[in-house]
Amino acid sequence: MIPQIFKEGLRQLRRGLDHLLSPELIIFERRLEKKRNVTPIWNRQKLNWQKLRYSYHPSQRKLTKTGIAILLTALLMGGAAFPKIVYQVSVDETIIGTVRKVETAKAIINDYLDEMSQDSPYTLVVDPAVQIVPIKQKESLSKINDLKKDLVQSLNVKAQASVIYVGDKASIPLAGAKEVNQVLDNVKLYYVENKSCLETLQAKFSDDLLVRREIVEIPQIRNVDEATSLLVAGSERRQVVTVEAGDTLWDIALSQSISVDEILANNPDAESLRPGDQLVISQAMPLVGVVTNETTREEIVISYDTETRYSDSMFVTEIEEIQKGSDGLKIEEFAITRENGDEVSKVSLGMTMVKEPVSRIIVKGTQMPYGVGTGEMAWPLWGTVTAWYGWYEYGYHRGIDISSGYGYATVTAADSGVVVDIGYDYFGLGYFITIDHNNGLQTRYGHLNSFHVSYGEAVRKGDPIGVEGNTGYSFGNHLHFEVLVNGVRVNPANYLP
Repeated sequence: MIPQIFKEGLRQLRRGLDHLLSPELIIFERRLEKKRNVTPIWNRQKLNWQKLRYSYHPSQRKLTKTGIAILLTALLMGGAAFPKIVYQVSVDETIIGTVRKVETAKAIINDYLDEMSQDSPYTLVVDPAVQIVPIKQKESLSKINDLKKDLVQSLNVKAQASVIYVGDKASIPLAGAKEVNQVLDNVKLYYVENKSCLETLQAKFSDDLLVRREIVEIPQIRNVDEATSLLVAGSERRQVVTVEAGDTLWDIALSQSISVDEILANNPDAESLRPGDQLVISQAMPLVGVVTNETTREEIVISYDTETRYSDSMFVTEIEEIQKGSDGLKIEEFAITRENGDEVSKVSLGMTMVKEPVSRIIVKGTQMPYGVGTGEMAWPLWGTVTAWYGWYEYGYHRGIDISSGYGYATVTAADSGVVVDIGYDYFGLGYFITIDHNNGLQTRYGHLNSFHVSYGEAVRKGDPIGVEGNTGYSFGNHLHFEVLVNGVRVNPANYLP
């Protein structure tokens, strides 16, 4: 309820204002005062204020002392009944000061943020937010400079950022949506650019990505290159591998899908491996998976075949090329799916033959040459081996003994060559023949009964050279057969089929 004295004061105030502010025009003409009626424009709740009334004489435009006293008393009491409203400024429940207008505190905050933003690429905010609440004035207002100093010291300036969430594995804050799109494009291009593919049909992320606008500490915000590296390189996985017998660096690198250089980078002493050694294997684990579907064309060389023909008009040591070979070429198109650059599937889409291969044709001789061995020996006598190469109770036997079983069988040349020695050995071999095969090998045939060749004669493999016998130091018909390599007798069994 408004006190009665306050109502009376308002009435006196209204009456006084009516007297003082009523528009009136007093025209003096011929020294006669004429008064003209005017219409007042003060209309308040249609309380019959819009009406014609007579203008007042100047003597009537005065407030009585009683009216003034009542008016002042009413105003003072009205002020006491309705105290002044000011605004309290606080940060995180700590009171900083009071201002008469909200705009004063807001201006201080905005000026400070504008000053900070001049050297910052981010959208800055204060956190926690500044609280500005109206209160009844009980004390003097804060000085602007003091309020500004205390408020700036209390503010914690952060930035608005677009944060990439990769499942529950990581969160990466960036300045804004533009930087987010650039980073995601960079990650895709990392697995697409500089690849030998015809066309990348699609590149997509295999992980769920979420981008949210949040307020973060300024040092947490990453630039585009840093965020790209984090998503591509991710974290490092380290494990220890124990070397087993037979392991090589190549085998271990292949099993771990890394290079030998990567193994040596973590294990400088790994060039000489021993079973039981332990190697540290480090592998980058990308934070995000990128699946690419691409098409590629591969040039595939088709190796030519070699066709071999034979001629009995040529020696076995002769080869003649009658047609050169040339490789063919085909282009095959593939659809390839990769995950983080690693191929997971490859499907052929078709093939185009560019050039058919041309076969190489050679002719080999079948005729055995005189005087030159083929390198492949044949048994000089069909029969039974009665004594092998090696130690016996009577001494070291440096050949093999072969018996046909019925005596005097034909002995043939084990390989082609030239007779370089023929005669009789009184101390053991009896009648013997030595054939040089002109390839570092010689063969010797002992205990012969007779010869079919003479000194210096060229023979072919399988030609008859003599007859099995029992001459020299012998105890029955047989052939003593020796093989010499560069003049040294060796085991003939190693050269016979």
